[in-house]
Amino acid sequence: MKKLALPFIFCVSTLFYFSCSSDIDNVTDNQQPETISFQLKSMPTDSITKAARMYVLMTQTQDYINFKSSISAFNSKVAPNRVSFSSKSQWMNWITGNISNTGFTTVAQFEGMFDDYVTKFELLHQNNTDLFDLIEQAANDTTALLQIFEPELMPQPEPLGDIEACKEACMDATSTAIDVENHGFVQQLFLAVYYLRDYEFASSAIQDHEMAMNFYIPMDLNICFMECEQNGGSQ
Repeated sequence: MKKLALPFIFCVSTLFYFSCSSDIDNVTDNQQPETISFQLKSMPTDSITKAARMYVLMTQTQDYINFKSSISAFNSKVAPNRVSFSSKSQWMNWITGNISNTGFTTVAQFEGMFDDYVTKFELLHQNNTDLFDLIEQAANDTTALLQIFEPELMPQPEPLGDIEACKEACMDATSTAIDVENHGFVQQLFLAVYYLRDYEFASSAIQDHEMAMNFYIPMDLNICFMECEQNGGSQ
């Protein structure tokens, strides 16, 4: 198994979260996009391999680096709030009453950083249309999408060896949480980009995944470990 990206075991570091915008076929706040089913064909194996390689190459571009840096900066100020919205209007409604609970100094700063990473995501998509056209072929094939988006997914934790049953249970729960998060992420991202053509919803899916990957799940694992220590190995 790959090691879980935890630069801490009993401490929590600041990390990421995300969202994006487009005027093309945006869904309204009251719509429920998760109920929409896909109608496209599955992706051939050779196309999956090609798309996976192209995705890795994309992660090495300056567009991608700029986007990740922008969203990391935004998420570090949103954390530790466990909030998730799929539109800018929802985010703006939230920040006006909660700015004191974040790292933002003004609503204008929040909006500027939000717009910055949304714009960077749109640029990333526009400059990698061949890759995203290939991804579209995956439709609702979650297995294919997981292979393509592997650089964005959270790795499974490394088994800790001869440890208390309590901590083993913590690791098992973390593995389950990671599987659920990874599957949900690829489905939401595909839905947003290819079915709804809603880039604000797309980058919101990325933001949610980054926050879960770098903050929520590691934090919950750390808390579980601490409870094991405090309770002598029992939860």
